[in-house]
Amino acid sequence: MVKIKKAIFINPYPYYAEGINEATMYPPLGIAYLASVVESMGVKAKIIDANVLQLQNDTVFKQIKKFNPDLVAISVNIVTCRSGIELAKEVKKKLKKLVILGGPHATAAPENVLVKSKADCIVRQEGEVTIKEIIEKNGKFTDIDGITYMKKGKIITNKDRALITDLDTIPFPAYHLLPELKKYKSKARKFPIGSIISSRGCPYACIYCNKSIFGFKFRSRSPKNFVDEVELLVNKYGAKQIDILDDNFTLNIENAEKILDLIIEKKMGIAINLQNGVRADRLTRKLVKKMKQAGVVRAGIGIESGSPRMLKIMKKTLNLSKVIKAIEWFREEDIVVTGFFMIGLPGETEASMRKTIDFAKKANPHIANFSIVVPLPGTELYEMIDKKGGFTKNIDSGLETGFLSSNFYYRFDNLAPETILKYQRMAYSEFYFRPSKAIEMITTIRSSNELKWTMNSAANMLGDVFVKSFINRFSSRKPSDA
Repeated sequence: MVKIKKAIFINPYPYYAEGINEATMYPPLGIAYLASVVESMGVKAKIIDANVLQLQNDTVFKQIKKFNPDLVAISVNIVTCRSGIELAKEVKKKLKKLVILGGPHATAAPENVLVKSKADCIVRQEGEVTIKEIIEKNGKFTDIDGITYMKKGKIITNKDRALITDLDTIPFPAYHLLPELKKYKSKARKFPIGSIISSRGCPYACIYCNKSIFGFKFRSRSPKNFVDEVELLVNKYGAKQIDILDDNFTLNIENAEKILDLIIEKKMGIAINLQNGVRADRLTRKLVKKMKQAGVVRAGIGIESGSPRMLKIMKKTLNLSKVIKAIEWFREEDIVVTGFFMIGLPGETEASMRKTIDFAKKANPHIANFSIVVPLPGTELYEMIDKKGGFTKNIDSGLETGFLSSNFYYRFDNLAPETILKYQRMAYSEFYFRPSKAIEMITTIRSSNELKWTMNSAANMLGDVFVKSFINRFSSRKPSDA
């Protein structure tokens, strides 16, 4: 077998997908970490972020052929999986290269993705140590933890790889191999945006969350290591806003405070967006004040439901009174707060959806997102539905729609899909069609980039919902009400 001297990493473009929020698009940090690891071994690396560049597979294939790598690595999530599988098959058929697939969906459904893609192996979970061993062993898979591969027509699943305990040992992502930061998009108070994570793993057991990559064990980077990367993004790549993409940035409150203290001490003058959300019960008044001092302008809170019964079903251990208090703290510090809600889980009723709408209005974050749940492979929710034979469509090979679509993938015990859609539209209508909320939404926009993001996000996420809500709200009025 040819020694691996060149490796290419691909983030596929889901050309077929509808319901994608194109207003928010981040660099693929997963493959950027892997590219950095292989470069540290003396392997020449290249990244093609076909997603942000909207490159069709035929264009990507030509670039792969021109680079002539020894290893082709493709990262797939549930939406990009179909595109990644198509590309892998083409590369194996025409270029005969060593092809590996990884990422959230490949980890959640490794056997299915392996068979359909014709890849040489699937890298499960964290890939930094695994990719290193694949290169060191020149593509011989027998003794490599964390992979699934085919041998003599039989699928072999090697044991899981131990999680990386010291995250500081991982080199910073290979930002120099990615498109320039200006290509990526988020709600930017300042532009361009750099994205970063300070931790991996989540100890909570929410049934809708896929933890197949980073697992349940929470691990933090040291504050210095994290802030060194922030400085790299600011000083070398020109980032003026940092979006922190952790699942649990404030789980270790002491560590989060030290990170914020360092940023305050260094007087970076950056805007910070806690994009993925923080837990309301892992905040203190002191921490929120520090966030403001460090430059945090926007934060999200994962709330999910206003019904305690539904929170119990989804194993979301959250006290709703703490949500209200957290939103008050953010508002006091003039930090724009988003509340993330979901509807359509097993056990949902019209009464529970009504409670979610009422709670959203009572808690009153600046922004609220009401998503219809998607049962991801690798989650307890998926297993619950699968055991009941409740799926109406097989999603093991991915989705052809994004998370903003109104598609349903399983049958409900007591609700019609149309009822859930009605309540989703009702939620957006009642939350946003209030004079005070409309004025507030305008006042949260303080840059041209924020205005552009808001308009694009509304078009991508809420266009259909708002149009139908507007029609439903006003078409029933009598002429005298006009």
